Amino acid sequence: NNMLNLLLLSLSLCFFQTSGFVRNTYTRLNNQRIESETRFSKDDSNGDKNELLSELDNSFEYEGRLPMRDNFRCGFVSILGAPNMGKSTLLNALLKEDLCIATRRPQTTRHAILGVLTTADAQLCLIDTPGIIDNPAYKLQEGMMEAVMTAFYDSDVLMVVTDVFSTPIADDDIFEKVKRSRLPIVVVINKIDLVGKANPNVEENEEEGRTYTVPEAVAKWRSLLPDALAIIPAAASEGPENEGVNLLRKLLLGGEGVPTAIRKLGRPVPGMFQEGVQFISDDQAKSLLPPGPPLYDEEILTDRPERFFASELIRESLFETLKKELPYCCEVRVDEFKEPKESDKKKVNRIKATVYVERESQKQIVIGRGGEQIKTVGVSARDKIEKFLQEKVFLQLFVKVNKDWRKKEDSLIEFGYMSKK
Repeated sequence: NNMLNLLLLSLSLCFFQTSGFVRNTYTRLNNQRIESETRFSKDDSNGDKNELLSELDNSFEYEGRLPMRDNFRCGFVSILGAPNMGKSTLLNALLKEDLCIATRRPQTTRHAILGVLTTADAQLCLIDTPGIIDNPAYKLQEGMMEAVMTAFYDSDVLMVVTDVFSTPIADDDIFEKVKRSRLPIVVVINKIDLVGKANPNVEENEEEGRTYTVPEAVAKWRSLLPDALAIIPAAASEGPENEGVNLLRKLLLGGEGVPTAIRKLGRPVPGMFQEGVQFISDDQAKSLLPPGPPLYDEEILTDRPERFFASELIRESLFETLKKELPYCCEVRVDEFKEPKESDKKKVNRIKATVYVERESQKQIVIGRGGEQIKTVGVSARDKIEKFLQEKVFLQLFVKVNKDWRKKEDSLIEFGYMSKK
């Protein structure tokens, strides 16, 4: 019933003027979905499914609704993996846009972030998630793992990202959920450009520190996830035109030329596909995303507002400027985001943001002697935000102490990491 669930989800994601209309329409559609389960069990033919989907599609109208298109497919793909696997870099490469911040430091990503890629016959909703850790040390990390599991349960396809060091998903429970899932799984072995180099994240354990050859990594992950649809080597840091990234994009979208993209990777590595499979056809790729209407307008790249990405870009600058563990103690909140008025001669976005730290000593380090450190952060962040918005920006940064904010539930709710219970 993925088709029907997508219709329900598209209804819940749209904006309505009256709550009564929402309840009545949603209830009626949900009742039709339940009734359809019996019909599907009696006759599972595509003709009946398409007929019922068309019937549901014509049964309600509301302002802002995106119409169903013939043979259109839409679904969510959650990107899962350990910290520092290049998940955000991979999302950016798939979208051909620098949407998510990405640094060399692990656990840069704290939120689940949606990126939308729309073509004439499909809409791919990619969800970048925080790196999976085994034992969260404080409530912030608990909130991050909640974001991972929410994305997992919302998925139509699971994308597991590892690297040439074959870094596993640390949490055995989550890995078992992935393994037992009936959803299609695609494994991406990222960072193949680092084959033969030492793992910068491991200092002592020689076995963990070594790189695998691509065939070794594919064989290992085929043994770990034997039902995975495909295991694709890639180098996301090389950008959108990397052959592995290009194959992954075509596979997920179900576009034309999937076998050709596979051939461009070179001779298929044993284990890349399921046993007995040498190539994935265009028709097989089209079966990954379920049929359904688009959930977002084709111009939409993400559901997050610009002020969210402004805060993320400031945080990225903190990671790039500050040393050691200090960036992990920092949170950024945009207090004011004023867009230029049409009457303004100079079109400038005016942004005020606060950097929160946990200790007074941390505040002094972030500010720096004579304010030099925070000024460096501000200049870097302003340049990033201007590039993102394609407009001029006037940025003011302030630094405040919110003691132990990573451990306080009320602060994490305020910063958007946890929901009120």
